[in-house]
Amino acid sequence: MKKLIDRFGRVHTYLRISITDKCNLNCIYCNPADSALRGDLSGSILSYEELSRLLKIFVADLGITKIRLTGGEPLVRKNVENFFRMLKEIKDKHPFELGLTTNGILLKDKIDLLKNSRLDRINISLDTLRKERFIAITGADNIDAVIKGINKAEEIGYNPVKINAVIMKGINDDEIHSFIEFVKDRNLNIRFIEYMPFTSNSWNEKVYISYKEIKNIVEENYSLVEIKNGKHNVAKNFRIEGHSGTVSFISSISDHFCDGCNRLRVTASGNLKLCLFSSSNSEIKLKDYLRDDKITDDEIAELISSSLQQKELKHPELDELLTMDKNNMLRIGG
Repeated sequence: MKKLIDRFGRVHTYLRISITDKCNLNCIYCNPADSALRGDLSGSILSYEELSRLLKIFVADLGITKIRLTGGEPLVRKNVENFFRMLKEIKDKHPFELGLTTNGILLKDKIDLLKNSRLDRINISLDTLRKERFIAITGADNIDAVIKGINKAEEIGYNPVKINAVIMKGINDDEIHSFIEFVKDRNLNIRFIEYMPFTSNSWNEKVYISYKEIKNIVEENYSLVEIKNGKHNVAKNFRIEGHSGTVSFISSISDHFCDGCNRLRVTASGNLKLCLFSSSNSEIKLKDYLRDDKITDDEIAELISSSLQQKELKHPELDELLTMDKNNMLRIGG
């Protein structure tokens, strides 16, 4: 089995793959309703058979041990249950950790099947605990469904259920303490994420709040105790004395974690993306190779391995990120 090692010696064992570019929300930091890209995202995506073949190559031939399914919203894809059954068959032969990031709207009705399909970990996006604010941020009146999804995930044994909250100054930064209380007595991990610049999300420095600022707000009321992080952890993890729930901070902008990066991404359209913030011009179109009957799995594995040598040591600086084209979170999958 090959190891995916880049020219800086970083071993890549984690794949994030978007299975759809469609979503049932219009979050202001990801997929705003007035985005100029909204009509350009429904091109040909990988079939479930192509996805399964590609994932098998990654785990059986390239040493990937952790896969996370993203979107868009992965659970909106038609017949997604069939795909999870296909993944279970792959896991039976080639064990790996399987995670899912979802907005939680459809989770309550699907989570039993996901659990039975050996989904190991689940992250649920929730940026506010207030109904009217949820509508303002997402464009939809679905907060009750999300809360029910969180409750059901915890109830059937996911521990912890991770809650992803993008914190934006003047929009939801006044709920930081409320989120701490929400997870306090539960098997939940609240992850405060810095607002990141992507194409069409109109990133504004006035709305941006760094992880240190968020952490300072938390520490106004709570005493944080650091949890030892693994080498490849992107989150800075903490516990609070007397609380079951834990607190994490993800500092993609103010304190990036590029030195220990072990991640690759595949977009819904089948492009290999070496970095969350890499230019679309540097993406490798795996779909073209998957659809060429003459190309073998070994050749695709070699293509992925050799392409990894193009990966940079760190992502571009903020001023360059603000000018990047076609770097929309919806198509990348985060």
